[in-house]
Amino acid sequence: MAFEESPSMDLYKDGMPAHLPDPSHKKRLIWIAIVGLTVLSLLLAFFSMAQDGTLATLAGTGTVTGIVYDDLGQPVIADIFVFGADVSAQSDQMGRFKLSGVPSGQQVLVVAYRNVGREYAVNISAGQMVDMGEARFQTDDFLNGWSQ
Repeated sequence: MAFEESPSMDLYKDGMPAHLPDPSHKKRLIWIAIVGLTVLSLLLAFFSMAQDGTLATLAGTGTVTGIVYDDLGQPVIADIFVFGADVSAQSDQMGRFKLSGVPSGQQVLVVAYRNVGREYAVNISAGQMVDMGEARFQTDDFLNGWSQ
């Protein structure tokens, strides 16, 4: 037994105590505290990386933004999804959309409005945001979409 682990003489001033302190209990508490703090710091690092986009870089995903208009230049609510992936979004009332979690590499985005879909090829870099610009739908697109 090391000197630091030996009991204090104060324990024996009234004779032999009924229960001596267990030094392994103190060690166990220290190890529980170390493991708990380690888990907490790993969770904080994970959430920090997820918030600042580092996790997206590691995962190999990016973000695509853009605006959807009709032939009169009015913003429309459209559905946007990545062909072959489970990633989708919907444009807001101003026609703007933000599609997060898009796998990196060459991807095909499909913008669908009133039963008509248009494909747009985009190159996604991990952790980056790509602005694909405007997606415009003409009136004759809708007529062709209904006749098919």
